[in-house]
Amino acid sequence: MLPVSRKDEYLYSVPKFDLGKGHIKGFMNELVGFHGQFSDCFHRSESREHFFNYMAGQFSDLERKSIEPIVPISRIGENDY
Repeated sequence: MLPVSRKDEYLYSVPKFDLGKGHIKGFMNELVGFHGQFSDCFHRSESREHFFNYMAGQFSDLERKSIEPIVPISRIGENDY
């Protein structure tokens, strides 16, 4: 699907986006490494964790990517005491 302003005669073609499960193997490890580059930006571990959960939520299959829908899925597996 091309925007109305984009025509087929442009010099560069629109790249095909064909992503399968095999392409994303190890993605979470890469995301953890990327997140680690920002660790010194957060003084508290809670803030660091919230930022990681937010980033992971952006890659989820949720329809809405705001923080409200992300919070419940980020708590899956947590023990609520």
